Amino acid sequence: MSRLKQTSGEDYPEASKKHCIDARVLLDNDRFGGAAYLAGYVSECICKTLIQVEEKHSDPIKTHHLDDLSSMAITLMALPNSKTARYFKNLQITGIPYDKNNSLIGWNECLRYFPEDTIKPDKANAWVQDAERLYIEVIGGLMKDGEV
Repeated sequence: MSRLKQTSGEDYPEASKKHCIDARVLLDNDRFGGAAYLAGYVSECICKTLIQVEEKHSDPIKTHHLDDLSSMAITLMALPNSKTARYFKNLQITGIPYDKNNSLIGWNECLRYFPEDTIKPDKANAWVQDAERLYIEVIGGLMKDGEV
């Protein structure tokens, strides 16, 4: 349990850890659809963690839209009193694109409803690697600094 666990029970840093571990296990066992799906949730949970740290959010953040969450986090990181900007080597939070039209070109929370072979190995691998990088940079940094 992190210091950011909400009264609703939601804990974005802990969820990102759980999903990151599970995504790697699935990828290593050639379960590409599940790995890619969870990699997107890692990125979502990390963006929500950043927003929560910056805004002292106590309510769950309801959107799954990675582009919107990324934009919100980047905007907050750019503020002069930002607590989270130092955790990024570049301003791209996640390399996983959000697919608002569910056309299977990017991640979408509805990906869980598609057959296992929908996501190809190279895409799953790239998404899991990006999720792991993001987890280490952001959650690792926040943990080191006592923010989560």
